[in-house]
Amino acid sequence: MTNVIALFSLSPIHSSRYRDSSEEKLKTINLLLLLALAGITIFMCDANAQDTNDSSISEKVVAEIFPDASRIVPVDSPVPHTIVFGGRKLLGYVFYTDLIAPIPAYSGFPIKSLVALNPEGKLILVKIIYHQEPILVIGVNDSILAAFIDQYEGLSVKERIRLTGAGKPNSIDGISGATITAMVLNRSIDKSSKAVLDAHITDETTKTEPVVEDTPFWHEAWTEKKFELSVLLFGLTVLVLLLLFQDWVVVHPRFFNAFRLSFLIYTVFFIGYYCLGQLSIINVVTFIRILATGFTWDTLLLDPVIFILWGFVALSILLWGRGVFCGWLCPFGAIQELMHKLSMKVGFKQIEFPPMLHERMLAIKYIVLIALIGVSLNSIATAAPFFEIEPFKTTFSLRFQREWYFLVYAIGLIAVSLLITKFYCRYICPLGALLSFSTRFKIFNWLRRRSECGSVCHTCGNDCSVGAINAKGEIDEPECHYCLECQTTYWDEHRCPVMVSKRERRERREKRRSAIPAVNVDE
Repeated sequence: MTNVIALFSLSPIHSSRYRDSSEEKLKTINLLLLLALAGITIFMCDANAQDTNDSSISEKVVAEIFPDASRIVPVDSPVPHTIVFGGRKLLGYVFYTDLIAPIPAYSGFPIKSLVALNPEGKLILVKIIYHQEPILVIGVNDSILAAFIDQYEGLSVKERIRLTGAGKPNSIDGISGATITAMVLNRSIDKSSKAVLDAHITDETTKTEPVVEDTPFWHEAWTEKKFELSVLLFGLTVLVLLLLFQDWVVVHPRFFNAFRLSFLIYTVFFIGYYCLGQLSIINVVTFIRILATGFTWDTLLLDPVIFILWGFVALSILLWGRGVFCGWLCPFGAIQELMHKLSMKVGFKQIEFPPMLHERMLAIKYIVLIALIGVSLNSIATAAPFFEIEPFKTTFSLRFQREWYFLVYAIGLIAVSLLITKFYCRYICPLGALLSFSTRFKIFNWLRRRSECGSVCHTCGNDCSVGAINAKGEIDEPECHYCLECQTTYWDEHRCPVMVSKRERRERREKRRSAIPAVNVDE
């Protein structure tokens, strides 16, 4: 058992961190600053939303699509579009999708696309005019986006256009790593095109296949991900059971360490790579923008995996603090921890920062958080390059298939974790910084400590891989990743001095009891 504990134990990081009232005040000031910036963001979001509602289509634009056009007739209501004639012949229709079917995308705003349609209902042109999707700014290059858009040419809108593969009738391929954005873009093109075509058809029998409005748009995504959601909910249920019965589980370190290792692998490969369920600070900024433009559940429900994970994170924060997400459900954090465990098994020497430097470096992630919120005041698309400080898109969404400098950054952070445990999580991660504020609202405190912790014993503090136990033996909640390593030590009869003393007393009693000879009493 001792060997197993040693195999999965983490490198000691000696830290003398004292959390006094001045530091608490500093965090409170930071939180107030963030709320102020969020308020400014809401104001700016509303202003930006007004700037994209230009419905005019110039004759120059029409001429590029229809070279034979001689006359255009703008129609403002009820379906805004432009009718194009070549002499007396009807050539087609041109319109903006966001004015007809303003479906909020991943950023919380509709994608503005220019669409040209012929009288027979076949698409002539689709062109993205404006969007605030981060994945389309950095991550999906122009050639991939152009290839996706070009698939619409010649498709009929009289039947529903699906993202089930280009080889199937009236269907196209999606965008790898931008599934939700592709779904929204496709639905807005499909729905607005049908509305324009139906506006000019008087015979009800020849109208297009209607878009079913009784079923919410997000329902399709949830239906298509039944398997992913089932496995995810099962994993979350298992994690909840572990946390509820943690005191009974951690007393069996062999089982607990094996379980934790297995769950970290599950988090990386299933949640991270298969489900693309890496939560990001972009999700938070998007939520702020949704509040600014009018709250709707439809946008939040577009990605069922992300929705369920955020719901679970909110619940776990109230019960146990933010550490449950950072220590168990963050795929990039799980990669770093697995790398650290590998390095310990190989025997790499760990790098430990001096306590004073460590203290200063903890502030970096809060500075990064404030900076990201500040640069997102204009738009998410404008701020997209700055959000690349999160290596999540490179690692999971695009699976390292992008420019070399993004690869160097992401792989470099993973490599650093071989020598410094969770370097990115502890010092850079803006999402972790934001979640750390919420820890003060947790209801329960189930991480056990003794009066001897930090006075006669520093075992847990030395073993804590993220340095979340100070010299007094107190757990620094905003920095704790809830890995439960300290709890295995708490109950360990060979490492915790209190438990060692209890074990030795028990063994002496048993030895004395066994030394007393048995006496047979005859009746």
